[in-house]
Amino acid sequence: MDMSVLARHTKIALAFSGGKDSLALAHLLEPHWDRMTFYHVDAGDLLPEVREIVARYERLVPRFVRLTSDSRAWMNMFGLPSDLVPHTGSAMGVQIGGDLRVVERYECCGQNLWMPMHNRMVEDGITLVIRGSKRADMKKLPAENVVGPLYELWLPLLEWSHTQVFQYLRAIGVPIAKVYEHAVNAPECATCPAWLDEQRASYLKAHPDLLAEYSEKLRAVASVVQPQVQRMNAELEALDG
Repeated sequence: MDMSVLARHTKIALAFSGGKDSLALAHLLEPHWDRMTFYHVDAGDLLPEVREIVARYERLVPRFVRLTSDSRAWMNMFGLPSDLVPHTGSAMGVQIGGDLRVVERYECCGQNLWMPMHNRMVEDGITLVIRGSKRADMKKLPAENVVGPLYELWLPLLEWSHTQVFQYLRAIGVPIAKVYEHAVNAPECATCPAWLDEQRASYLKAHPDLLAEYSEKLRAVASVVQPQVQRMNAELEALDG
């Protein structure tokens, strides 16, 4: 890992979610903690075990900025996030008779997680942002190592696999959240009805209160989505029939 990028900056931020990648990143850069500030956004829906990890590092590192947002209040106002957004759940759809506003997943994440952190970093004059994003996380990253108009983005784990991250954390003896016994990624928001690829239902059975909230949100979204999926399937069957 090329550390020379650090030499170009004095206002350095490390984005810290408490998940496995930000933990690995934090410890890889531990000799430089005195030069950076950890930034964390709590949207009000963290898994309890992730909250414990965040609190531990808030006490441990020299500078830690904890930002908060209220994702539940945002959803009540703007709609539940979903990986599937039917026309009946859109703003226009609700105006003409739809029962429930549904928004795409990134709209909610952007307002409750990404923008609060970005805005605070800009306000603080940060010139280097370090994140734990990896190519293995998605088909195409929205940004890689780049010098932008507001700050430089550095992804030291870019070429790492999920397995390498787990191996590194086990090798240095860093405890990770129990959710990683279930999946390779931990949810930013435990009861979000989007991000279905995280397959949270079975894991949340260990957290009955969170499971009940997740179930209520997911079933509400399903009531809007499923009729449209059924209509699409009927059209596909007609095409093939």
